[in-house]
Amino acid sequence: MGPHTAATGDAAGAASSEWSSDPDSPTATLSRDVPGASPVIPGHVSIAPRALQRVGSAIVADELRVSHHDVRVDAHDDEGRLALRVATPLTIPRLDAATEAPAGGVIGTVRSLQETVTRRINEIAGRAVSRVDVTITGSQLEKKEELR
Repeated sequence: MGPHTAATGDAAGAASSEWSSDPDSPTATLSRDVPGASPVIPGHVSIAPRALQRVGSAIVADELRVSHHDVRVDAHDDEGRLALRVATPLTIPRLDAATEAPAGGVIGTVRSLQETVTRRINEIAGRAVSRVDVTITGSQLEKKEELR
């Protein structure tokens, strides 16, 4: 039994493999296999694909310093894991700025974005990510007030 699986039991509290809908059964609402775990309430929790897309868009926009209106994220199931397709512009440093290009250039920036999106989606939504496909749709110059 996994850490998020509610155990069921008989009147004496002995674990069984059958589901009990009795809300007064202590084993129907407590996770006995995880010490110190909070009560587990039977039921189904789902996150709509649109919500995952919005979370993904916010992560991408924040990471690349672009408007979330310019970012498109499509999410779909990939054998129980989340696969994301991202389309976004890329902010590039101004040519007159005294800044260095990110390590690895555009490819390095995209690889870093893939890692960040994977980690943050897992932290925020609790979903494992199988892949993040990124298409750069254009570029925009970094604004002077954004320079570090």
